[in-house]
Amino acid sequence: MSKADVMTEESLKPGKPADKALIRLLTTLLCSPRLPDELQIDAALVNDPDFQRLYAYILALRELSTALRCGDLQQFASGKGFILANLKALQSNLRHLTWQTKKVAEGDFSQKVDFLGDFSDAFNEMTSRLQDANGQLIRLASIDGLTQIYNRMALDEFLGAAFAKAKEQAGDLSILLVDIDHFKEVNDTYGHHVGDRVLVQISQLLKKQVRTGDMLARYGGEEFIAVLPGTGIEQAVSIGKRVLEAVGKKAVISVDAERRLSVTVSVGVSDIRPEDTSGEDIIKRSDRALYEAKNTGRNRLCAG
Repeated sequence: MSKADVMTEESLKPGKPADKALIRLLTTLLCSPRLPDELQIDAALVNDPDFQRLYAYILALRELSTALRCGDLQQFASGKGFILANLKALQSNLRHLTWQTKKVAEGDFSQKVDFLGDFSDAFNEMTSRLQDANGQLIRLASIDGLTQIYNRMALDEFLGAAFAKAKEQAGDLSILLVDIDHFKEVNDTYGHHVGDRVLVQISQLLKKQVRTGDMLARYGGEEFIAVLPGTGIEQAVSIGKRVLEAVGKKAVISVDAERRLSVTVSVGVSDIRPEDTSGEDIIKRSDRALYEAKNTGRNRLCAG
Protein backbone atom coordinates (compact mmCIF):
# COMPACT_ATOMS: atom_id res chain seq x y z
CA MET A 1 0.00 0.00 0.00
CA SER A 2 1.41 3.36 -1.00
CA LYS A 3 1.73 6.35 1.25
CA ALA A 4 -1.05 8.04 -0.73
CA ASP A 5 -3.46 5.30 0.31
CA VAL A 6 -2.76 5.64 4.02
CA MET A 7 -5.18 7.92 5.84
CA THR A 8 -3.05 9.72 8.39
CA GLU A 9 -4.29 11.32 11.52
CA GLU A 10 -3.65 14.69 9.89
CA SER A 11 -5.86 13.83 6.90
CA LEU A 12 -8.74 12.88 9.19
CA LYS A 13 -8.85 16.25 10.87
CA PRO A 14 -11.72 18.60 9.90
CA GLY A 15 -10.93 20.80 6.91
CA LYS A 16 -9.62 24.28 7.30
CA PRO A 17 -12.09 27.15 6.92
CA ALA A 18 -10.46 28.08 3.60
CA ASP A 19 -10.99 24.54 2.30
CA LYS A 20 -14.62 24.59 3.36
CA ALA A 21 -15.13 27.94 1.64
CA LEU A 22 -13.64 26.49 -1.55
CA ILE A 23 -15.93 23.46 -1.34
CA ARG A 24 -18.96 25.73 -0.88
CA LEU A 25 -17.86 27.82 -3.85
CA LEU A 26 -17.40 24.79 -6.10
CA THR A 27 -20.73 23.36 -4.97
CA THR A 28 -22.43 26.63 -5.87
CA LEU A 29 -20.74 26.75 -9.27
CA LEU A 30 -21.61 23.17 -10.11
CA CYS A 31 -25.01 22.70 -8.50
CA SER A 32 -26.88 26.01 -8.21
CA PRO A 33 -29.53 26.67 -10.90
CA ARG A 34 -28.57 30.33 -10.82
CA LEU A 35 -25.36 31.93 -9.72
CA PRO A 36 -25.47 34.93 -7.34
CA ASP A 37 -24.62 38.28 -8.84
CA GLU A 38 -21.38 38.33 -6.86
CA LEU A 39 -19.51 35.22 -5.83
CA GLN A 40 -17.50 35.27 -2.63
CA ILE A 41 -14.07 34.14 -3.84
CA ASP A 42 -11.08 34.12 -1.54
CA ALA A 43 -8.49 36.67 -2.58
CA ALA A 44 -5.82 33.98 -2.73
CA LEU A 45 -7.86 32.01 -5.26
CA VAL A 46 -8.62 34.92 -7.54
CA ASN A 47 -5.00 35.11 -8.67
CA ASP A 48 -4.35 31.38 -8.66
CA PRO A 49 -3.88 30.12 -12.31
CA ASP A 50 -5.17 26.63 -11.52
CA PHE A 51 -8.31 28.01 -9.92
CA GLN A 52 -8.82 30.41 -12.85
CA ARG A 53 -8.71 27.49 -15.30
CA LEU A 54 -11.09 25.46 -13.15
CA TYR A 55 -13.43 28.43 -12.76
CA ALA A 56 -13.51 29.08 -16.53
CA TYR A 57 -14.05 25.37 -17.19
CA ILE A 58 -17.02 25.17 -14.84
CA LEU A 59 -18.57 28.29 -16.37
CA ALA A 60 -18.16 26.79 -19.84
CA LEU A 61 -19.87 23.60 -18.63
CA ARG A 62 -22.76 25.62 -17.22
CA GLU A 63 -23.20 27.68 -20.41
CA LEU A 64 -23.06 24.74 -22.79
CA SER A 65 -25.29 22.46 -20.71
CA THR A 66 -27.84 25.27 -20.33
CA ALA A 67 -27.80 25.91 -24.08
CA LEU A 68 -28.34 22.21 -24.81
CA ARG A 69 -31.21 22.05 -22.35
CA CYS A 70 -32.85 24.99 -24.17
CA GLY A 71 -32.25 23.49 -27.61
CA ASP A 72 -29.58 26.01 -28.61
CA LEU A 73 -27.11 23.99 -30.68
CA GLN A 74 -25.04 26.98 -31.80
CA GLN A 75 -23.49 27.80 -28.41
CA PHE A 76 -19.69 27.85 -28.57
CA ALA A 77 -17.75 26.63 -25.56
CA SER A 78 -14.00 27.11 -25.30
CA GLY A 79 -11.75 24.83 -23.35
CA LYS A 80 -10.99 21.15 -23.12
CA GLY A 81 -11.72 18.41 -20.66
CA PHE A 82 -13.55 15.12 -20.31
CA ILE A 83 -17.02 16.43 -19.45
CA LEU A 84 -16.84 19.39 -21.81
CA ALA A 85 -15.66 17.13 -24.64
CA ASN A 86 -18.67 14.85 -24.08
CA LEU A 87 -21.06 17.80 -24.15
CA LYS A 88 -19.46 19.08 -27.36
CA ALA A 89 -19.79 15.63 -28.92
CA LEU A 90 -23.47 15.55 -27.93
CA GLN A 91 -23.94 19.03 -29.41
CA SER A 92 -22.33 17.90 -32.68
CA ASN A 93 -24.50 14.78 -32.82
CA LEU A 94 -27.64 16.82 -32.22
CA ARG A 95 -26.65 19.24 -34.98
CA HIS A 96 -26.24 16.34 -37.39
CA LEU A 97 -29.51 14.82 -36.21
CA THR A 98 -31.25 18.15 -36.90
CA TRP A 99 -29.89 18.11 -40.44
CA GLN A 100 -31.05 14.50 -40.92
CA THR A 101 -34.51 15.35 -39.59
CA LYS A 102 -34.79 18.14 -42.15
CA LYS A 103 -33.80 15.69 -44.89
CA VAL A 104 -36.55 13.30 -43.74
CA ALA A 105 -39.02 16.20 -43.83
CA GLU A 106 -37.96 16.76 -47.47
CA GLY A 107 -38.78 13.13 -48.29
CA ASP A 108 -35.35 11.51 -47.91
CA PHE A 109 -36.25 8.43 -45.84
CA SER A 110 -32.81 6.85 -46.28
CA GLN A 111 -31.49 8.76 -43.25
CA LYS A 112 -30.23 6.47 -40.47
CA VAL A 113 -28.84 7.32 -37.02
CA ASP A 114 -26.24 5.13 -35.32
CA PHE A 115 -24.69 7.42 -32.70
CA LEU A 116 -27.42 7.99 -30.11
CA GLY A 117 -28.12 4.55 -28.66
CA ASP A 118 -31.80 3.86 -27.98
CA PHE A 119 -32.77 7.09 -29.70
CA SER A 120 -31.10 5.82 -32.88
CA ASP A 121 -33.38 2.77 -32.89
CA ALA A 122 -36.45 4.94 -32.40
CA PHE A 123 -35.40 7.38 -35.14
CA ASN A 124 -34.63 4.60 -37.61
CA GLU A 125 -37.94 2.89 -36.89
CA MET A 126 -39.72 6.21 -37.45
CA THR A 127 -38.06 6.79 -40.84
CA SER A 128 -38.80 3.22 -41.90
CA ARG A 129 -42.48 3.59 -41.05
CA LEU A 130 -42.62 6.99 -42.73
CA GLN A 131 -41.10 5.46 -45.87
CA ASP A 132 -43.72 2.69 -45.87
CA ALA A 133 -46.54 5.17 -45.28
CA ASN A 134 -45.24 7.47 -48.00
CA GLY A 135 -45.09 4.56 -50.44
CA GLN A 136 -48.69 3.69 -49.62
CA LEU A 137 -49.78 7.29 -50.12
CA ILE A 138 -48.01 7.47 -53.48
CA ARG A 139 -49.70 4.25 -54.52
CA LEU A 140 -53.12 5.48 -53.37
CA ALA A 141 -52.60 8.75 -55.22
CA SER A 142 -51.75 6.97 -58.48
CA ILE A 143 -54.24 4.07 -58.44
CA ASP A 144 -57.91 4.16 -59.43
CA GLY A 145 -59.90 3.04 -56.40
CA LEU A 146 -62.40 0.86 -58.26
CA THR A 147 -60.35 -0.89 -60.94
CA GLN A 148 -56.98 -0.88 -59.13
CA ILE A 149 -55.16 0.22 -62.28
CA TYR A 150 -53.40 3.57 -62.76
CA ASN A 151 -55.36 6.83 -62.76
CA ARG A 152 -55.02 10.03 -64.81
CA MET A 153 -52.37 11.54 -62.56
CA ALA A 154 -50.07 8.54 -62.96
CA LEU A 155 -50.87 8.44 -66.68
CA ASP A 156 -49.84 12.05 -67.23
CA GLU A 157 -46.48 11.48 -65.56
CA PHE A 158 -45.78 8.25 -67.44
CA LEU A 159 -46.87 9.59 -70.82
CA GLY A 160 -44.81 12.76 -70.41
CA ALA A 161 -41.65 10.74 -69.75
CA ALA A 162 -42.39 8.22 -72.53
CA PHE A 163 -43.06 10.98 -75.07
CA ALA A 164 -39.87 12.86 -74.17
CA LYS A 165 -37.81 9.67 -74.50
CA ALA A 166 -39.39 8.76 -77.85
CA LYS A 167 -38.70 12.26 -79.19
CA GLU A 168 -35.12 12.28 -77.94
CA GLN A 169 -34.29 8.86 -79.35
CA ALA A 170 -36.53 9.03 -82.44
CA GLY A 171 -38.29 5.94 -81.09
CA ASP A 172 -41.76 4.50 -81.39
CA LEU A 173 -44.70 5.23 -79.09
CA SER A 174 -48.33 4.22 -79.53
CA ILE A 175 -51.55 4.74 -77.60
CA LEU A 176 -54.71 2.64 -77.39
CA LEU A 177 -58.01 4.14 -76.26
CA VAL A 178 -60.57 1.54 -75.21
CA ASP A 179 -64.23 2.36 -74.58
CA ILE A 180 -66.89 -0.02 -73.26
CA ASP A 181 -69.78 -0.25 -75.72
CA HIS A 182 -73.27 0.77 -74.52
CA PHE A 183 -72.01 1.28 -70.98
CA LYS A 184 -74.68 3.87 -70.13
CA GLU A 185 -77.35 1.32 -71.00
CA VAL A 186 -75.70 -1.17 -68.65
CA ASN A 187 -75.92 1.29 -65.77
CA ASP A 188 -79.47 2.36 -66.65
CA THR A 189 -80.75 -1.19 -67.08
CA TYR A 190 -78.90 -3.16 -64.42
CA GLY A 191 -77.70 -0.51 -61.98
CA HIS A 192 -74.34 1.01 -61.16
CA HIS A 193 -73.27 -1.96 -59.08
CA VAL A 194 -73.34 -4.09 -62.24
CA GLY A 195 -71.61 -1.29 -64.16
CA ASP A 196 -68.82 -1.30 -61.57
CA ARG A 197 -68.39 -5.06 -62.00
CA VAL A 198 -68.10 -4.54 -65.75
CA LEU A 199 -65.41 -1.89 -65.25
CA VAL A 200 -63.43 -4.16 -62.95
CA GLN A 201 -63.62 -7.15 -65.27
CA ILE A 202 -62.67 -5.16 -68.38
CA SER A 203 -59.71 -3.58 -66.56
CA GLN A 204 -58.47 -7.03 -65.52
CA LEU A 205 -58.79 -8.36 -69.06
CA LEU A 206 -56.88 -5.36 -70.42
CA LYS A 207 -54.10 -5.84 -67.87
CA LYS A 208 -53.46 -9.30 -69.28
CA GLN A 209 -53.02 -7.92 -72.81
CA VAL A 210 -50.51 -5.15 -72.08
CA ARG A 211 -46.85 -5.97 -71.58
CA THR A 212 -44.29 -5.20 -68.90
CA GLY A 213 -43.23 -1.63 -69.54
CA ASP A 214 -46.62 -0.56 -70.89
CA MET A 215 -48.98 1.66 -68.89
CA LEU A 216 -52.68 0.86 -68.48
CA ALA A 217 -54.87 3.50 -66.84
CA ARG A 218 -58.50 4.40 -66.39
CA TYR A 219 -58.92 7.45 -68.59
CA GLY A 220 -62.36 8.42 -67.40
CA GLY A 221 -65.78 6.84 -66.91
CA GLU A 222 -65.88 3.72 -69.05
CA GLU A 223 -62.76 4.61 -71.04
CA PHE A 224 -59.29 3.11 -70.64
CA ILE A 225 -55.94 4.04 -72.12
CA ALA A 226 -52.81 1.99 -72.79
CA VAL A 227 -49.50 3.75 -73.46
CA LEU A 228 -47.13 1.49 -75.38
CA PRO A 229 -43.50 2.75 -75.39
CA GLY A 230 -41.25 1.43 -78.14
CA THR A 231 -44.26 0.22 -80.10
CA GLY A 232 -45.04 1.08 -83.72
CA ILE A 233 -48.50 1.32 -85.22
CA GLU A 234 -48.55 -2.25 -86.62
CA GLN A 235 -47.69 -3.84 -83.29
CA ALA A 236 -50.12 -1.53 -81.50
CA VAL A 237 -52.91 -2.59 -83.87
CA SER A 238 -52.04 -6.23 -83.13
CA ILE A 239 -52.31 -5.59 -79.38
CA GLY A 240 -55.63 -3.79 -79.94
CA LYS A 241 -57.01 -6.76 -81.84
CA ARG A 242 -56.00 -9.06 -78.97
CA VAL A 243 -57.93 -6.77 -76.66
CA LEU A 244 -61.05 -7.05 -78.81
CA GLU A 245 -60.74 -10.83 -78.96
CA ALA A 246 -60.13 -11.26 -75.20
CA VAL A 247 -63.06 -9.04 -74.25
CA GLY A 248 -65.37 -10.68 -76.81
CA LYS A 249 -64.61 -14.14 -75.41
CA LYS A 250 -64.46 -13.49 -71.68
CA ALA A 251 -66.35 -10.32 -70.77
CA VAL A 252 -69.52 -11.95 -69.47
CA ILE A 253 -71.17 -10.71 -66.27
CA SER A 254 -73.71 -12.69 -64.28
CA VAL A 255 -76.44 -10.17 -63.47
CA ASP A 256 -78.40 -12.69 -61.41
CA ALA A 257 -79.14 -16.41 -61.43
CA GLU A 258 -80.89 -16.18 -64.79
CA ARG A 259 -79.33 -13.28 -66.67
CA ARG A 260 -75.85 -12.97 -68.13
CA LEU A 261 -74.51 -9.83 -69.76
CA SER A 262 -71.97 -9.91 -72.58
CA VAL A 263 -69.79 -6.84 -73.02
CA THR A 264 -67.79 -5.54 -75.98
CA VAL A 265 -65.38 -2.64 -76.45
CA SER A 266 -64.28 -0.33 -79.23
CA VAL A 267 -60.62 0.61 -79.73
CA GLY A 268 -58.86 3.59 -81.27
CA VAL A 269 -55.09 3.54 -81.86
CA SER A 270 -52.46 5.95 -83.09
CA ASP A 271 -48.68 6.40 -82.87
CA ILE A 272 -46.24 9.27 -82.50
CA ARG A 273 -45.63 11.62 -85.44
CA PRO A 274 -42.71 13.97 -86.14
CA GLU A 275 -44.97 17.03 -85.78
CA ASP A 276 -46.31 16.01 -82.34
CA THR A 277 -45.43 18.32 -79.47
CA SER A 278 -46.83 16.21 -76.62
CA GLY A 279 -48.49 12.91 -75.85
CA GLU A 280 -51.84 14.69 -76.06
CA ASP A 281 -51.42 14.85 -79.85
CA ILE A 282 -51.34 11.05 -80.00
CA ILE A 283 -54.32 10.78 -77.66
CA LYS A 284 -56.36 13.13 -79.86
CA ARG A 285 -55.76 10.98 -82.94
CA SER A 286 -56.55 7.83 -80.95
CA ASP A 287 -59.74 9.47 -79.75
CA ARG A 288 -60.79 10.34 -83.30
CA ALA A 289 -60.10 6.73 -84.32
CA LEU A 290 -62.16 5.50 -81.36
CA TYR A 291 -65.02 7.78 -82.38
CA GLU A 292 -64.88 6.26 -85.86
CA ALA A 293 -64.94 2.71 -84.44
CA LYS A 294 -68.04 3.47 -82.38
CA ASN A 295 -69.80 5.22 -85.26
CA THR A 296 -69.18 2.34 -87.65
CA GLY A 297 -70.68 -0.42 -85.56
CA ARG A 298 -68.68 -0.74 -82.31
CA ASN A 299 -66.81 -3.83 -81.19
CA ARG A 300 -64.04 -2.95 -83.61
CA LEU A 301 -60.69 -1.19 -83.92
CA CYS A 302 -59.78 1.83 -86.00
CA ALA A 303 -56.34 3.44 -86.40
CA GLY A 304 -55.77 7.13 -86.86
